[in-house]
Amino acid sequence: MGIGGDMTMLGLLDCNNFFVSCQRVFEPKLDGKPVVVLSNNDGCIIARSNEAKALGLPMGAPVHQWEKVIRTHGVKMFSCNFELYADISSRVMRVVRLHVPEIEVYSVDEAFLNLRGMGDIPCLQERMQRLRQALWEGVGIPECVGIAPTKVLAKIANHVAKKDVYLRGVPALDTARGQIGALAGLRVGESWG
Repeated sequence: MGIGGDMTMLGLLDCNNFFVSCQRVFEPKLDGKPVVVLSNNDGCIIARSNEAKALGLPMGAPVHQWEKVIRTHGVKMFSCNFELYADISSRVMRVVRLHVPEIEVYSVDEAFLNLRGMGDIPCLQERMQRLRQALWEGVGIPECVGIAPTKVLAKIANHVAKKDVYLRGVPALDTARGQIGALAGLRVGESWG
């Protein structure tokens, strides 16, 4: 039995590239294309699709310094729309509350999930996959859920999910071996908190 056998497990749901994903809800033709969302007054990049990240566009970068890359690769740019993002965030959290009895909203695109009493790790992973499917079908937002006995480890599990598509978006760090493996592959600058 892993260390999570008798411990409360937590989940961290984190929407993927949230501001960009919100824009794509209304323009699905943008799926698979480089997209960025800009700060107030359109000065800096504050959100990037995976395709924009692959072009090397850095977070927080002044747009004028990257105009050539943006133009050359046809990067679609959007002014930030915080009212839209807040509305979609509310929709996401409503769906989450239908699947998990206790959540702690951490930010506009993240929530900690109390998974106590919801089953063993395989059961939790299956339930979180159903939650992910409900969010995709009901709201159109992709996300990952990391499962672990602490908030920091749940965040790291979520980070692992975003890096490894084969995990299907719901890894669990419920054993010492899994936790050590995840931490060993993590650069300090990628850690959280």
